[in-house]
Amino acid sequence: MGFLDFNGEPLPFKEIRTHIDHVKRHGVLQFLNIYRRGKERNNDDFKWGDEIEYSVVHFDDEEKRARLSLRAEEILAALQEKYNEADIPICDPKLPEGASWGSHWNPEFSSFCLENSPDKPYHGSLEHLANVEANMRYRREQIKEFLNPDEMVLSLTGFPRLGCPDFLHPSTAVPNPIENPVSGSIFYPDAALSCHPRFPGMTESIRERRGCKVEINVPIFKDVNTKSPFIEVFNDNESNTAAKPDHVYMDATGFGLGQTCLQCTIQAKNLDEAKLLYDQLAPWCPIMIALSAASPFYRGYITDTDTRWGVISASCDDRNATERSTDLKPRHGPMELYLSPQYQKYNDLNSKMNKEAKNTLLKGGVEDGIANHIAHLWVRDPLNLYSGRINIDDETEADHFEYIQSTVWYSLRFKPPTPDNSIGWRIEFRVLDGQLTDFENAAYIVFVVLLTRVILAKHLDFTIPMSRITTNMKRAQKKNAVLSELFYSRKCIKNNKVENGKIKDSSTSRQNGWVEVDEEMTIDRFINGKEGLTGVIPVIREYLDETGIQTKARNVIERYLELISKRASGECLTAAQWKRHYVRSHPDYKQDSVVSQLTEYDLLKTCDKLEKGETYEHPVYLDVPHLNQNGA
Repeated sequence: MGFLDFNGEPLPFKEIRTHIDHVKRHGVLQFLNIYRRGKERNNDDFKWGDEIEYSVVHFDDEEKRARLSLRAEEILAALQEKYNEADIPICDPKLPEGASWGSHWNPEFSSFCLENSPDKPYHGSLEHLANVEANMRYRREQIKEFLNPDEMVLSLTGFPRLGCPDFLHPSTAVPNPIENPVSGSIFYPDAALSCHPRFPGMTESIRERRGCKVEINVPIFKDVNTKSPFIEVFNDNESNTAAKPDHVYMDATGFGLGQTCLQCTIQAKNLDEAKLLYDQLAPWCPIMIALSAASPFYRGYITDTDTRWGVISASCDDRNATERSTDLKPRHGPMELYLSPQYQKYNDLNSKMNKEAKNTLLKGGVEDGIANHIAHLWVRDPLNLYSGRINIDDETEADHFEYIQSTVWYSLRFKPPTPDNSIGWRIEFRVLDGQLTDFENAAYIVFVVLLTRVILAKHLDFTIPMSRITTNMKRAQKKNAVLSELFYSRKCIKNNKVENGKIKDSSTSRQNGWVEVDEEMTIDRFINGKEGLTGVIPVIREYLDETGIQTKARNVIERYLELISKRASGECLTAAQWKRHYVRSHPDYKQDSVVSQLTEYDLLKTCDKLEKGETYEHPVYLDVPHLNQNGA
């Protein structure tokens, strides 16, 4: 979603360029004011919430064709009118299960997508974890109120034939680049962009700043009859130059941001706790990418990746030609810096920083770790700016800060208090692929929230050198990474000491400054515990035993832990593994890596039945015995 507030006309990037210094200078001052007001706030309640994105799909049962429906914005307007800000009492027995937390609907990047979260945050009680799934079902049912009989809502992550001819309903011809002014894409029509000015403006700014279309190349999965080399020829010279052999080529931001995902935001009690949780969750990002993998198809082909992460990174890459020849990373990618003083020794990447921004922050009293983080964000330019919000009050507004903060899409987002100081320090966990069922989506959200509770209660330490996390992020995106890849992980997670109420890292350093704390291991070993290593799930269960959580809630949570555990061990398939198996087992599949129109139709019909519980495909996708470790 990002920062949606606007006033006035959206400025094209050529006009934004003239205001970049102004936005950056005042954005830093806006953060500095927020920091000064919020640095001493303490004992905020533990609050958290989830965010799910959905795709609206139209089915033509006569033609056996599935298309993405452009009616999502019409449906969004109806949902916002009926449900946003609705006054729903807590614990009213007359309400549907899960309704007490309400719902809040927002526009998303694409005109076939919807975004939703609870209207009220969940609070500290662990029993609230057992209500997440019911609230997700309640919110999904709200969408269904406004669907036509030939439409369905799916939390797919990636639509298999996104960008193929006639993938939208009602049919929209894909124009030539000159007739597609926002993205210039030969696959993704501007009609598929949301009408909210943030999204087309951002798309055009990325392209303009870059100096050409975005270039997305995903390795194709080589099956028996896949062309080798796999080479596509397009009626567009720029695309022919950008496309790589043996890769599926895409050319628009919509191929990344048009996918749907699952996110979790957590409020900490104070700044120190927020920094700690941000740092401790950083090594979990690649692990959870692999565990939640759900997107193996792109532009109608089976690919050699299982997740959306790398595709989004390339789709938002606004670096110009000079920047792409340096070690500056795209603005969508893994976070690069720990914040807490005790973990900054692990900041071993050459992270670029805006020196002027850092100096301003340090002179203003901002601590070193936070100043480095903001200065690192400030090497980016704003992608959105509105005519009515150029000159604003730095004491009471934060638009210029958000223009950059909300368009640097790292694996975690460190969120300061709001300008009015009504909300505290937060961490947004951003890497999860959306799952097909509310049961799965709830399981992943509950697991992330439980991690934060256990980290604090048990003083756990998952930190490893940042370069190791970057390596893990690359491995996590590979096909079947959850079973076939090894990940750098800490050998002993019970490694933090508490002194004077603050956590201190107790690991020992080698002479060269690296810390001898990690080794390569399978996700199964890390999650479930093997070969002398204490797994994370046994520690979570130990924590739950100690809390005395109610039996009913514990039983619900146990089902979620079982799903995570079995996906780590391979006893249950990830959504990506199951989707691959479905397509490759379909009668219409020609062993050529192509997801045909009929195959997609049947796959998505089955996905809908899974979500509704109308088919005997267990919602955790029980293992298919003949699948090998390569996920083929």
